[in-house]
Amino acid sequence: MFSSIFKRAKKNVFIHIPKSGGSTFVGLLKDSIKINDSQKKTPTHLIESIGNIDIKHVDFKKIGRPFKAPEIFDENKKDNYKRKYNLFMLVRNPVDRISSEFTFQFHILNGKNGNSNAAIISRLIPIPRSLSEYIKHPETQDYQCKFLLGRKIADPEPITEIEFKTLIKAIDELPIYCGTTDAYSSFLNLFQETTSIRLNSKITIRKKSPKEYKENIGEKLKQRIIELNHYDKKLYDYVKNLVKEQNSRSTNEYNFFDPEEFVV
Repeated sequence: MFSSIFKRAKKNVFIHIPKSGGSTFVGLLKDSIKINDSQKKTPTHLIESIGNIDIKHVDFKKIGRPFKAPEIFDENKKDNYKRKYNLFMLVRNPVDRISSEFTFQFHILNGKNGNSNAAIISRLIPIPRSLSEYIKHPETQDYQCKFLLGRKIADPEPITEIEFKTLIKAIDELPIYCGTTDAYSSFLNLFQETTSIRLNSKITIRKKSPKEYKENIGEKLKQRIIELNHYDKKLYDYVKNLVKEQNSRSTNEYNFFDPEEFVV
């Protein structure tokens, strides 16, 4: 009982990993919590707070577009977050995430024609013309882990085992309440249970890719993506196991329908 009251007295932080369903969650927060007109007009990838929830996104003010709060995962600096905040994070199956990222970069941001707003693909030489070409570039690999560690966008340096272990240690010790994009309802239940913030039952999917851009990914390509995104897959698998444990204890019944249509 005391533990639950203590959790609800804390502020909350949502860690927004790009292309993990975070914009849809932030949009749901905007729809569920009373905010002013200025906040209503602020895009989901830029708004910094909603009620008593801080949103930690990409830092678009910096050329390298790193994560705004990598200190969360710094062993020497994370105590402040542990003491003051409940932390939440969505991660995504790397096959789905990198496919979504390629679609967004290549088609929607017009990276195929060299648009510099496509901040990842515009840095790749030569510009890839397909998902199978895109994943070969080290700049695209293990993005979720690189983002959390505070790396610049399109960083080609590989993740080390030591770096990965720092992420897992932080998830366990802070703790960070995690969900996966393909178990969205479970994450929403967990958020509600931890914070007592009631979320709207209706969800508007943000940044949904047009169906005509959705690529049918064969098993061979899926396996290659997993091989090239080893640490992102390990992160996803770790969180997926946490979700299974949470589901065994959860009593809420928040249902998000049509997960197959959830393309972000």
